[in-house]
Amino acid sequence: MELSPDTIAVLDYLNDAVEGGLRKKNDVGTLLELGATHDEHELFNTLTRTGKGLWNVYGTLRRASLGSEGYAVLEREFGTLLNDLREQMALLVNHLDDEHLKRFDDVYFGMTQGVVRNVVDIAHDLAKVKDLQNERR
Repeated sequence: MELSPDTIAVLDYLNDAVEGGLRKKNDVGTLLELGATHDEHELFNTLTRTGKGLWNVYGTLRRASLGSEGYAVLEREFGTLLNDLREQMALLVNHLDDEHLKRFDDVYFGMTQGVVRNVVDIAHDLAKVKDLQNERR
């Protein structure tokens, strides 16, 4: 998918602003472009909120011990947010052509550990976008 100069500029800003850069820069760019060109701003904002929530729960899970109090609740919340993020992404990427849609399907919508890692990576990026949005307010 061809990104507009405006989306490229925003993406470059985000990549520079995030310590270590974005993990899924091209995919974040695609989501930004789709949000802008299909008047899906609210859906993109929902993606950033869900991504931030998923990233926060993931960080808490990584620090928690298996079997510790509340661990099962965190696991359920992680699964719920993971599925929510994937559903929201699916709504936005349905505007893509078949080739790009297949790529998103392979990377984010399968049922493998690699897919979960990819969703966590894009959640990281979306959380950073949300942080930057909040700083700007």
